[in-house]
Amino acid sequence: MQQLTSLQELEMEINKNGEVVLSKNHNNKVVIMSIEEYKKKLQEDEIEEKLLKAEEQIAQGKTVKASEVFKELEEQYGF
Repeated sequence: MQQLTSLQELEMEINKNGEVVLSKNHNNKVVIMSIEEYKKKLQEDEIEEKLLKAEEQIAQGKTVKASEVFKELEEQYGF
């Protein structure tokens, strides 16, 4: 594990690896990441949440046949 001593070193490490885990006594306490990595994580979390919701709806039988969806699209948009 690398020990950082300055804010500049911390910033360089984040730019290099995308994130840095800060620990104390071998216990991870904080994760510092670039704004790009943070936005990517938020997006991945949102996608995962939507997939879990979709799986729940499928399990509950809340589905619509594709043929019905395409028929509605054709009627509404003329496809």
